[in-house]
Amino acid sequence: MDQRTALDRLTIGIAEIEKKTKPWERREDYFRGDQDDPYAPQGVNEEYQELQDQAKANVLEIAMRAPIQRIAVDGFTRGSATKQEPDKAFWRDVWQANKLDRQQRKIYEPMMVHDMGLTGVWMNQANKKRPIVRVENGKRVHLELDPQDPTRILWAVKTYTERLRMPTSIALPAGVNISSSRQFGWVYDDGTWSRWIRENGAGSWKFDADGTHDLEDVPFVPYSLNDDADGKLHPSITPLMPQQDALNTIRFNTLLAMQFSAYRQRVFVGYDPVLKDETGQILWQRNSDNTIRLDAQGQPMPMLSTPGRVGVDRALVFPGADTKVFDLAESNLKNYIDVFDSFLTTFFATGHIPPQYQLNKMANLSGDAMAGAESTLQALIDDIQQATGESHEQMAILAARAAGEDTADVASEVIWGDGEVRSFAQVVDAVVKLISIGFPRRSAFEMIPGATQTKVETWMDQLAEESDDALLSGLLRPVAGRPQEAGDAAVGS
Repeated sequence: MDQRTALDRLTIGIAEIEKKTKPWERREDYFRGDQDDPYAPQGVNEEYQELQDQAKANVLEIAMRAPIQRIAVDGFTRGSATKQEPDKAFWRDVWQANKLDRQQRKIYEPMMVHDMGLTGVWMNQANKKRPIVRVENGKRVHLELDPQDPTRILWAVKTYTERLRMPTSIALPAGVNISSSRQFGWVYDDGTWSRWIRENGAGSWKFDADGTHDLEDVPFVPYSLNDDADGKLHPSITPLMPQQDALNTIRFNTLLAMQFSAYRQRVFVGYDPVLKDETGQILWQRNSDNTIRLDAQGQPMPMLSTPGRVGVDRALVFPGADTKVFDLAESNLKNYIDVFDSFLTTFFATGHIPPQYQLNKMANLSGDAMAGAESTLQALIDDIQQATGESHEQMAILAARAAGEDTADVASEVIWGDGEVRSFAQVVDAVVKLISIGFPRRSAFEMIPGATQTKVETWMDQLAEESDDALLSGLLRPVAGRPQEAGDAAVGS
């Protein structure tokens, strides 16, 4: 890749990154709970604005995290189509060495929110057998897909900014510039890389360095769930964002009703509290110098009569035959709650979230009923595992190339942890029955909830030790029970 080609690709990549930044940040804000205010008429006061803040309830986070909370890699296998064995070396030198047990959540979360989880694979100069696998921020990376084959990446651009010092407000002489930050731009293809720099994130890019790599592919692996045949991404959160706005608006309207009409209101009509003299003239409040007292708007303040304070042991007396007192009933908030529940059910159904995430929708359900309620979520989990499994396997191939290994049979299958809800007693009963009919013990142990490759290996070793002990005991038992002969006594003496 020559410098001119690299610069052209860098320019295109930076433009694409800037283009997707705004919608990316909006989706991220909604996922984190920083959402638009519920609809309210213009000119509302601070009291309304406070209720708008209180009305926001972030259920998007539940919908996005519910399926990935059930997903975790427990191991990898490699081998031929007829024989698969646990890949202990990859698990130790790549997965565990890069702390991917914890980092994998950072792959699946942006895959749900932005349809773009991303890992980068790099050669480790300090220890070649342990390549570096790093979770990347898809917001700062552009992958250029092959128009004829969108599953193939032609080249990639990655950018990030390094802060050098705090910006200064000191006036500098003409022609003198002090860089407060430095933006890096990296361009990769299937065999080379090129690095460019520009100061303070503006101006022209300047070539810095270039080189080659042995990965035989672009060193990025995308994780997407809803990409179409053209490679276009369709984030799972996008159709749920308008529904989140609707839920916030319903909560806002409910809070308004609670604040202003949820209590019984007492109404007085036909009562004039302004005091008048015998001639019908209004009596005005006066200051100490006998001048008429004015209010904040400069209007004269009349003298008022009060009916008294309301109490169980007090009576209210109003002058005038036209005075009437009556009540306005409180608002019925049940209608608001019913509408909110209906919208929330639709929201969860759209996001493939089972009803037990709404606690008021589940009561006294059996294990079979719970499993049936989870069927839609489990189908989504299966889709996620299928999509991410292919990407994990591609990542394993790149890691093997970075370590200088043969990639013919690398990570041919991902072993997923069992995230499905089951009764432990039912699982154990099923495992015992399978073993009793000759089912392989290792495969049966892998079905136990929480089983990992390490645990299964430990159980198999313990089972072998116990079998050896039982066999040895069986062999020694006849010897211990045989009568001692003269020759035996002579040898032992």
